[in-house]
This record gives sequence, C-alpha cells and structure tokens, in this order.
Amino acid sequence: MNLKHLTAAAVVLVVGLIGTPSYANAITQDEKAAAIEKITQLMNEHYVFPEVAAQTNRKLQKAFQAGHFASMQDHASFSKALTEWLRATAKDGHLRVRANPVGEQITGIESSIRDDLLKPTRHKFLNYGVLSATVLENNIGYIELRAFYRLADSKPYIDAAMKMMAKTDAVIIDLRKNGGGSPRTVQYLCSYFFDEKLLLNSLYFREGNETTDYYVLDEVGGKKMPDVPLYVLTSRKTYSGAEEFSYNMLTRKRATLVGETTGGAANPGGMFTINDELRMFIATGTAINPVTQSNWETVGVKPNVEIGADDALDKAIEMANEVVEKNWLAEQSRREIEIDRLLALLQQVRLSDKPIADIKSAYAGKVSELVKSLPEPDRVIAELAYEYWDKESKYAVFLFDVAVRLNNQNMYFFAYWARALAKLDNMPQAISVLKQGLKLAADKEDKQMLLSTLAELEKSAVKL
Repeated sequence: MNLKHLTAAAVVLVVGLIGTPSYANAITQDEKAAAIEKITQLMNEHYVFPEVAAQTNRKLQKAFQAGHFASMQDHASFSKALTEWLRATAKDGHLRVRANPVGEQITGIESSIRDDLLKPTRHKFLNYGVLSATVLENNIGYIELRAFYRLADSKPYIDAAMKMMAKTDAVIIDLRKNGGGSPRTVQYLCSYFFDEKLLLNSLYFREGNETTDYYVLDEVGGKKMPDVPLYVLTSRKTYSGAEEFSYNMLTRKRATLVGETTGGAANPGGMFTINDELRMFIATGTAINPVTQSNWETVGVKPNVEIGADDALDKAIEMANEVVEKNWLAEQSRREIEIDRLLALLQQVRLSDKPIADIKSAYAGKVSELVKSLPEPDRVIAELAYEYWDKESKYAVFLFDVAVRLNNQNMYFFAYWARALAKLDNMPQAISVLKQGLKLAADKEDKQMLLSTLAELEKSAVKL
C-alpha cells in the first residue's frame, strides 16, 4: 500500500472520524494482548519516525503488562484508552485507535466506506468544505470552510467563494470547525493570497524516504489577492490541513490569526486494520515548514490574537474594520490628488479650440493613463461623456473616444459617440463608429441597438 497517495483522502476529516458512533462489545485479556502486538507491528512498519515508534512500543508493552488497560471491558473503551495513551506518549495528535460498530464483520477500507455512506449527505459534503461565502458590512469578505476536500471536487466551490471576495477590502477565513483535508487543496487556497512562488510546506514520508514540496501556484481560478488584509479564525477544533493553512499564513506573516490555539495534528497518514474489531490511524509522514523547519504537531498553531472561539469572528471584524478605515483614508488622499489632476487635464481639453484630431493626439493617451489609477475608469469617463454629448459635442466625442479605449465592450459608448459626431455634422465618422461597434458586438440586443441608432441618424440626415 502506497501511503503517500492515501494522504489526501485519508487525512480528510480525520478528526471527524472521532464522532462516528461505536458500541460496546466485550473484549478479553488475550484479545487485548493480540491487539497490542498488532499495534506495535504496524507502528514499527509504518510510523513516520521509527525511533519514536520503537520507544512508544516498548512503553506500550510495559504499560499493558502493568495493567494500564485492565479496566477496559469492551472494544470501545479499550480503543479510547489506547488513543489517549498513544497520543500522549508519541506526542502525535493524529494517532487513533477506532472500534468498528458491534455486529459488523466489515473491516478495513470496507468499514470506512460503509461508515461514510451512512452519513447524511448534508453532513458529508457541505459544498465540498465551503459552508458559506458572503460580504459583510464595510465590504469585508467572509468564508467559512469546514474541510479541505479533494481539490478536483472542491476547486469550483473555492473559486466561486473567492470570486465573491475579489473586490472586498478585507477577507476573513473561518477555520474554527475545520478538521483538515487535502494538502493540495490547502496549497490551492493559499495560492490566492500570494503572487510570488514561495515554498508553503513540505510533507516527508517514511515510505520511499520521499519529500513532496508544495509551492504557491502560478495560476488559480480567480483573481489573486496578495495584498488584501487577511484574517484566519482558529479554535481547538482546527486540525491537520486547516492548521497547515493557518501555519503557512502565520509563518509568512500573510494573515492575522484570531482565536484559540489549534488542535496540534501535523502528521498525515492512513487507516490500518488491527483485527475484525479495531483499526487505527498511523502517521506515515510529517509536515516541514520552510520558515521554522518544524511544524505544529502536539503544540498547535498559536494565533496572533488569543480569544475564545465564540468571540473570534467579532474580534476579527473589529480589527478588519479598523484596517479598512485606515486604508481608505490613505486611498482617499491618493485619489484626491489623481482626481484633481484628471479634472484639470480635462478642463484643458474642454477649453481647447484645436480640431478634434489634434486634441485626441495631444490628450487622449494622457487622460487614459491618468484615469486608470481610479476605480472603474471607463465609467468615470462615460458619465462625463453622457452629460455633454448633446450640448458640448466636441468634448463628448473626445470623452467617448477615451471611454472606448478603456472598454470596447460597452456598445452604448459607440452609440452615443456616433450621436455626438452627428451633432458635429460628421455623419461619415458617425457611421464608421457604429460599424466598428457592430463588428465587436456579440450580444443580439446590442447589435439591434446599434442598428436602430444607425437608422435614427440616417433618418435625421435625410430630413436635413
């Protein structure tokens, strides 16, 4: 079995497995001994750190011989006690022994599939991890992620959520109830928030003595947001892949973490069968952060701002509002300068007595570049142009020319540009503009509108 390829699937919601019901089934001392023996074999063969496995196995045998598990009378209580003991001794939050449901002879992967299929769909998929995506007051984006599912499944949902975030002034990603998942999906979401090719995390696997590196991806399915203020919410229930996302952002100083120290499970792996009644999760690999050369195993990821999980969202919103307001004041000052420069330049255009061709040659490029520093530059120019098209047609012709340079997909620019030219008695140029628009128009209604404008201008020309 190649456990490196199990990681993405097997680690998904490892913590979620804890909540699966199991029922009492009596266990004998001989069965306990056999289970202990099998556990030590599996640990020796597969655990990522052989020396830790050897030490843990020796202590496990001694603990069993000393009667540490003697009071456990059924598989459920025995598996729970083993889990607690193994995690504390090996200092590995992923280690777990699990009891199969009573009366079921299904074991191994079959048992896992059975349990999975018996979960309500609404609990299993949760939009492949993306529980919600919305924009809060003050243009603050919010995404709640419950899991990092397989990238092929979750990518469309992540892209849709990130599309909603594209024009927000701050983003909050809520991982307070996220049990982890695929490292490739973690890599993908991280890549939205970086524009340089950084090494995010590495996973070392004992099998084959191999290391897989996860770098920032060059391309994602939406707009990258490398500069947006980012907040990540954490809790004690934040595990595994969700911890990796948090740790990646923390060590690269890309986000502010708000909430509680996370669960502390950094070592990926897979499920192994102990016997017909028991199976266990064994870490076959470990995470290596390029900044710390370590990970969050056992200790968890400590947030920048420590606060109870229930209060973390309110705190993050408060912090985001402060940053958004501060950034807006700086942006407002910058825009004031640019707007004044733009209006001064446009006033020169408006007052010029030169022919329109000379005005375009002297000012169109300068105006285009200057207005691009403002949001929705084509709309800014078009609003001015619509205001002047029938009363200062020469000025309007210049403005519509600039508007089309900025956005040649708005067919109303072409229609009113032609009307302004017609006001100047330049019908050949007006018809040329409309024909230019018709070549670019893809929408049937847009084409019909341009043809109607052409007919209107031709009719008015005949009357004259």
